[in-house]
Amino acid sequence: MRRVFGKGAGTRLPVGATLVAAGDRIFTSGLLSDHPGGLESEAHRVFQQAVALLRSAGAAPADVVRTRVFYVEEGPSAGSGDAEKTLRSIHGIVFDHPGPAFTAVRVSCLPGGATVELELEAVRGGGQAIRHHQSDEASSTSVAVRWGDEVWLSGMRAIGTDVRVASPGSTSGQVETIMSRTEAALNALGVGAPDVVSSRHWMRHDTQADPRPPSWTEFMRQAIPTSAGIAVEGVGPREATFMYEVDAVAGAAKARKNVRTGRTYEVEHHYCRSVRVGQREVVYVAGTTSIIPGEIVRHPDEVAGQVHDTLETVRWGIEQQGLAWSDLVRTRTYIVGGLDKLEEAAAALREAVGGMDAAASLAGVPVLGRPSVRVEIEATAVGP
Repeated sequence: MRRVFGKGAGTRLPVGATLVAAGDRIFTSGLLSDHPGGLESEAHRVFQQAVALLRSAGAAPADVVRTRVFYVEEGPSAGSGDAEKTLRSIHGIVFDHPGPAFTAVRVSCLPGGATVELELEAVRGGGQAIRHHQSDEASSTSVAVRWGDEVWLSGMRAIGTDVRVASPGSTSGQVETIMSRTEAALNALGVGAPDVVSSRHWMRHDTQADPRPPSWTEFMRQAIPTSAGIAVEGVGPREATFMYEVDAVAGAAKARKNVRTGRTYEVEHHYCRSVRVGQREVVYVAGTTSIIPGEIVRHPDEVAGQVHDTLETVRWGIEQQGLAWSDLVRTRTYIVGGLDKLEEAAAALREAVGGMDAAASLAGVPVLGRPSVRVEIEATAVGP
């Protein structure tokens, strides 16, 4: 059974439901402050709004398994890491230790000119049963959490407890460190690389052409999960160039169904379009663009056209797993361009899925996989 809360509230470009409860699973849209005022002010306000929404849905902050923040930072201090320190500090006020997995990504722009956008994922009533790995008391964040047979990892970076970046001049070196830490965190909660069902990586946009090290290729090859790769303004301090985030399900290695579209790119990079584990109710859909087999970009350079094309493939990925298009519960859309392009994308999303009571997030980024691609959409579906 699906319930929605605060439809149209908490966003300046409303697309669907602000919070979706599919059974005990809770997904929020990208929440934006209703009072613009800069990063710190907006972060305080948006976290307050998030807690109020959770409570309206019968959940508590302790039930949250993942928080993800997109933020805009400009001026001389941009890339210093100060913005993320502020976000983590506020997170530590809102959530009690040990806290959920946490990821913060610096993007180009957000809907309505906002500075902070917040997503939450929670399991209603799950707080007492959530296991935490490597929690930081000051920020109330955990490197990884597990509820039941599901595991969520924070955005993993090559940053140590001394806040120094390992291999600051080498993306490949950072990725090697990140993959080692990712496997260690998964193993600590009883799963491994073959159990990973969904992955996403953000890279500083000036490093997206850097080569993929063997450790990452091997990690992906073991599971063939969904994947989203997004070039962004930053992933923390300037020296950090790469961040990796995964979701896993214990036992997925033996019971997963991976669906591919037939694109050679998916095969070459060891990922698939959608994943479902056995008859579980959740389907994960990769970061999807308007590209079809033959590496043809439909509606090149067109935002609205690519939104509709991309959603066609997203729908196909969900239906190939035995769920219905109406089971869509969340989209996350990255757009190349300024605020006008975000508005265009939001309008196209409202037209295509606005009546489906799905949560939605939008963020502007400097570039995607190739110059003519302007839209990338991740999605999640939850069956009845």
